[in-house]
Amino acid sequence: MAIRYSVIIPTYNRAHQLSLTLAAFEAQTYSKHLFEVIVADDGSTDGTKELVEAYRASYSLTYVSQTEQRGRSAIRNLGLQYAKGAYVIFCDADFLALPEFIRTVRQYHRKNPRAVVSGFPHSFDGSYTHYYPDFSPEEKEHCHAVLAASNSWRPELEAANEIVPLVTPADIIHHTDALSRVVFPSKMPPGVIKQFASTDVAPWMVFVTRCVSVRRSLLNRVGGFNERFVLYGLEDWDLGYRLHCMKVPFYCIKEVVGYHQEHPTHFRGDVLNTENLRIMLETYGFNDSALNLFCVVPPSADLETYKNTLRILRKGFRSRTTRSSARLLKRTLRIAAKQFLLQSDAEAYKKSLAKIQRRAAGRKSRVARVLRDMVQRSEKLVE
Repeated sequence: MAIRYSVIIPTYNRAHQLSLTLAAFEAQTYSKHLFEVIVADDGSTDGTKELVEAYRASYSLTYVSQTEQRGRSAIRNLGLQYAKGAYVIFCDADFLALPEFIRTVRQYHRKNPRAVVSGFPHSFDGSYTHYYPDFSPEEKEHCHAVLAASNSWRPELEAANEIVPLVTPADIIHHTDALSRVVFPSKMPPGVIKQFASTDVAPWMVFVTRCVSVRRSLLNRVGGFNERFVLYGLEDWDLGYRLHCMKVPFYCIKEVVGYHQEHPTHFRGDVLNTENLRIMLETYGFNDSALNLFCVVPPSADLETYKNTLRILRKGFRSRTTRSSARLLKRTLRIAAKQFLLQSDAEAYKKSLAKIQRRAAGRKSRVARVLRDMVQRSEKLVE
């Protein structure tokens, strides 16, 4: 039978975690001959190539690589070139899939064959599968607390100068209780989880490549990932946004289908979302308030305000009494985004905001109150 799901795992110097991730696919309850795993290596130097090539998988396993590191977008696109499945599942090298993972994805796709199916935000629970001597003091403290709660802490870990495995591939394959002793709930606040899971506005924000699935034909139609994104951040939302523009629906998997393997946060490198946001605005322009609003209320800083602003703006356009305020709000976000990207005359920008503020004065609708707040927030772009 033909491959149904192609699991693409981009990686860069994550051999320790990748060994467990590969083992997790040995334990899948979905038929092994119906899925493949493609490890796309972005120039690793830690023995990743040797690990994968020596791995004797019970499923189809392919290793592809590029000799120089080119970033998350380029390496995922390389993996996509080798995919044979009708659907592509993107997983991170540190995502430890549970046995029902692919079967659960399949159930969602059977009901919604054209949709994006995302494990975000319900599969963000963590696990300490390894102890890293270069954990930050805060990370070490949290790791100690999690392991101590299950009587798994070992005093010698404090003196470790090399990475210490706490869970082995055999533990994953044979379903020992080792994993259950190192798992902890997501640190994401419940309110943030609720907002991300609500796809009434900006549904493309659930396109998070830690764990997401979509038809391969749709990925090819939108051209895959934008390879201008080299550094961390926004490359997955950018692709999700283009799928959204094609009217592709988005669904969140409600079940927990895997765990994040904790690692030192510096593994991610510098988070330059500001530069990547500039790429998005250069690509799509200033017509979409959902993108313009990123410049004023970054979702990473205040997701509730971000999403509620979009909801209020949409509702404002539906009523004749608030349509004028909604137009002013949309204009405010547009000129703020232009100022963010183009860094034009600050005085002219301030005058435009002041004019909008005067027009909004005295209006009592909810959209008018949000408008005044957004004007004040937009002023900070030139402070």
